[in-house]
Amino acid sequence: MRLLRALLVLVLLALVLLGVLLWTAPAEIAWRYARDPNVPIALTGITGSVWQGRAAEVSALGQPLGALRWQVAKTPLLSRRVDAKLALDGAIVGSAEVDATQDIVRLRALRIDLPAELLGPALDIPALVFEGKVELDVPEAELTHGYLTRARGSAIWRDIGVRGAAVATLPGVRADFVPAADGSITARLDDLGGALDIDGIVEIRGGKFRSETRLALREPDPQLAEMLKFVGERTADGASLLRVEGELKKLW
Repeated sequence: MRLLRALLVLVLLALVLLGVLLWTAPAEIAWRYARDPNVPIALTGITGSVWQGRAAEVSALGQPLGALRWQVAKTPLLSRRVDAKLALDGAIVGSAEVDATQDIVRLRALRIDLPAELLGPALDIPALVFEGKVELDVPEAELTHGYLTRARGSAIWRDIGVRGAAVATLPGVRADFVPAADGSITARLDDLGGALDIDGIVEIRGGKFRSETRLALREPDPQLAEMLKFVGERTADGASLLRVEGELKKLW
């Protein structure tokens, strides 16, 4: 009986020590052992704790993004839920509040500023390089099993610059997106004025996206006319119809 009691005390003591270790674990050690190799996110230069720390560099899908700071609430973890605040400063500047379980990640107050050149792979126009800044303001978004399944907000691409096979400048374009009744996400595209009329729609559904955008001159502009030769398909009225579709990257 004494031996059994001693063993129980030792087990209890070990559990307490393990709990203290996990509760105070340095972030670098926690990341080393908890990181999922299937998640295309890498952190380097990690300092601080699991609850409040910093990574000197975070990259996603091989693209460097900048320094990441985080603050994690402890109590929600007892119910296997992560409640955190994130801030990114580098090539991309942004912040968000995160509420995550094993399968669903909910984002609140997501704000991101990023260089337009990062949009190149999605636009899929190899002859052109895009410049300017994209401002993303998303009050709410949701990812399920690694895919974007819900979002409400706007994205504004300001001071659009195009170089490469053609050179042109535009005031910008705005996208307002809302969740649709059928479970998809729909965004309307419209220009911010200038010589180029932009009208389009983007739809995200089931891990895939497709867009169809019409670009036409409101007034003669040789530079924009040259740019349109490299964008999409020419229509009978001289406009360009750009169709893009593909699959979203699964984040975990």
